[in-house]
Amino acid sequence: MTKEIKKSPVDDPFSFPDPGSQVRVEVEGKTWLLDRAADLEALWDQMDEADLGDDDRVPYWAEVWPASVLLGRHIVRNTDRLRGRKCLDLGCGLGLTGMIASSVGADVVAFDYEWPAVRFARHNADLNGVPHPLWMVMDWRQPALPAASFEYMWGGDILYEKRFFEPLMQLFRHALKPGGSIWIGEPVRTVSRPVWDELRAQGFAPVKITVEKVALCGQNQTVNLWEITIP
Repeated sequence: MTKEIKKSPVDDPFSFPDPGSQVRVEVEGKTWLLDRAADLEALWDQMDEADLGDDDRVPYWAEVWPASVLLGRHIVRNTDRLRGRKCLDLGCGLGLTGMIASSVGADVVAFDYEWPAVRFARHNADLNGVPHPLWMVMDWRQPALPAASFEYMWGGDILYEKRFFEPLMQLFRHALKPGGSIWIGEPVRTVSRPVWDELRAQGFAPVKITVEKVALCGQNQTVNLWEITIP
């Protein structure tokens, strides 16, 4: 006799996640609700010793970064450019920029390295009542994407470690369609400054298109927005 074992929602990785907190983010007059398990500090405290030694497992996805808010503004401001276009969201986190782009009619593929991020992003798309991007779990160091397949690509605060520079440049060359654009939001910080000179040396054409203040969760941060093309 076979006994059926029913999984609880906690055991089922494809069930809706159990939110521990919610962030409300205003982008160009619209408020977006972002459920998450907890903030980064709380999740950090829950990590075991093995994960603490692996920076890839630090749950950066659980935060809403000011760079993503500025990217969201730029996406809304460029609705006509994006509508119906194939777009790639690099490191989607809780899903903010992927949802915004999908809501304005873009055809979005959004990925993150961590499954909990993608799980919450899927949940947040339902929570906000917007069309789902194609959510994926993927490592940008080993991209599973067709060549020259995206007209627009973007990422919020993804250049925080020098070890990501080379894999991202390879991904840009591989996945961007000829004539396409890459948008990068980044807070004003010293660690990412060398990447712009490196991009120019590698044949890319980065241009800073705006610098804006982003007020989020009690902080007010200055954020740069870059557009990168391949001449």
